Amino acid sequence: MEHVAVTGLGVVSPVGSTTASFWQRLLEGKRAIAPMPDGARLSGNRFWAAVDDDFLGSTSLPQTALRNTDRFTQFAMVAAHEALEQANLEPPPETAVILGNTMGGFPFVAESQTRFLDGSRNVTPKLMALVIPNMASAFIAMHWKLHGRQLAVSTACASSLDAIGLAAGMIERGEIETAIAGGSETLLSPIVYESLVRAGALSRNPDAASASRPFDVDRDGFVMGDGAGIVVLERTERANARGARILGRVRGYGSVADAYHITSPEPSARYEVQAMREALQASGDAEETCHVVYAHATGTIVGDAAEAKAIDEVYADRPAIVTSIKGHLGHSMASAGAMCAIAGITGMHEGRIPPTMGTQHVDPSSRFELVTARPRAYSYSAFQVNAFGFGGQNASLVISR
Repeated sequence: MEHVAVTGLGVVSPVGSTTASFWQRLLEGKRAIAPMPDGARLSGNRFWAAVDDDFLGSTSLPQTALRNTDRFTQFAMVAAHEALEQANLEPPPETAVILGNTMGGFPFVAESQTRFLDGSRNVTPKLMALVIPNMASAFIAMHWKLHGRQLAVSTACASSLDAIGLAAGMIERGEIETAIAGGSETLLSPIVYESLVRAGALSRNPDAASASRPFDVDRDGFVMGDGAGIVVLERTERANARGARILGRVRGYGSVADAYHITSPEPSARYEVQAMREALQASGDAEETCHVVYAHATGTIVGDAAEAKAIDEVYADRPAIVTSIKGHLGHSMASAGAMCAIAGITGMHEGRIPPTMGTQHVDPSSRFELVTARPRAYSYSAFQVNAFGFGGQNASLVISR
């Protein structure tokens, strides 16, 4: 890919609800992992990483734009507003909106079911319209009066990377000029938590500081998180013509199904390798300079093992420098990949790589260099970001300056 520019970034996260605060707190090693409210009846350590309820205070988006919206849509709207402001762009009507999400407003569905079964029967007639996964992209389109392609992508934890990759491909092929892309997630629900505990997916570590510990030899599962990551993409020629600041360029995208298991990656990591190589091979000259990886790395035993194999194989001819931000803000699932991409773009400009928090004893089976404990000063002009999800979804992007 040669023609896809990133001109705006927007974030709502457990560690900060602007891109600037998000980045600063990643560098500071701030962790948002904390006990969930009202979790006494649940199994496990009862930790998750939630966006503060005051996230709306960070935006100048009018409150009327958020009327009759679920929380996952609010995250997306706030992040999109920040991204468009940074891009200094009033999006043209033909702009595409392509967002990733897993289960829409599922927590609100669960709460409504509880109220219904308790006998109050207090269920809003707008339930369906509030919670279906396309509502985040729909409300963005309605608020900014956009009539281009409006898509909701649901590929589990790969959703936001797939959304960005699909949008970038459309721009590269000349099908569209501008896109708002990324993902939003609000799956912090006791019933989802309990299900994942019983599946053995969540950490049982009682120490909040190390419950999420990517690539640690003692890792035992992930910690749930939520939030949104949104980017503005434009055809490079269009961005240059209007004098936009180009923050990065999407150079390559790979997406491969491993068709192995509903929750576990194929152990040899051959399909993760394939997705990563597809992204690198499509990236042109960026492949030669890319050796920084923002890993998916959620802290699960088999997931991290497979990704470590993939990184070591793909970067066998040059040392890879790797980080994961899951130790800061847990695993935000559908929005995780976009958040990592935004961290990578910001770090590329600042010449720093945020540390992998929570990790104390790096698994010796991996050969790459994992950034831990404190940020690393490092000048890089390209990086790769991975996102792998339930159902064998493997997505990877290469982004350069």
